[in-house]
This record gives sequence, structure tokens and C-alpha cells, in this order.
Amino acid sequence: MSRITILNPKMSQPVAKVAGAVRVADLKGAVIGFVDNSKQNADHFIERVGTLLREQYGVAAGVTVRKRAPKDELSAPDLIDLARCAAVVQCYGD
Repeated sequence: MSRITILNPKMSQPVAKVAGAVRVADLKGAVIGFVDNSKQNADHFIERVGTLLREQYGVAAGVTVRKRAPKDELSAPDLIDLARCAAVVQCYGD
């Protein structure tokens, strides 16, 4: 008879709650940054959403950081640049 192993997907240790970021009170004039994960069409998404945010909400364009690969972490200089923004949009492609 074959042996079947059943895995329990529950976390074995409790995970601390993390408070969400404070929402931007007013988008008019707010500097918005973007993270491009380098997947196909992520740049098109950024272009479209950035245009809509500027035209409809009056945001100012901030830095756009492009990862070399989707799995890559952001570098310390990238995080410093993004920290100067009021909000950051994480962009996924495909």
C-alpha cells in the first residue's frame, strides 16, 4: 500500500499584524511613484495609470523603479527614492 502525506497549510507560528499605510488625504499635487516588476506590459500599465492619475486627479509624476526580474528585491537607493513619494503603485504585467 502507498503512503500518502497530507500537509497542513496553516501557519505553525502566529504572525504579527502590520498596520496598513495611511491613505493620501488629497491626490492633487501628490507625488506618486511606480514599481515596474519587469513583466511584459507592466510599462504599458504604468503609462496608462500614470496618465489617468495626472489627468483625473492632478498627481505629480514621481520616480519609476524597474526591477531587473520580478523576483528581485528593491535596492536601498530605490527604496529611498520611493520613500520621497506620497504613494507608490506596484505594477504587475503579463
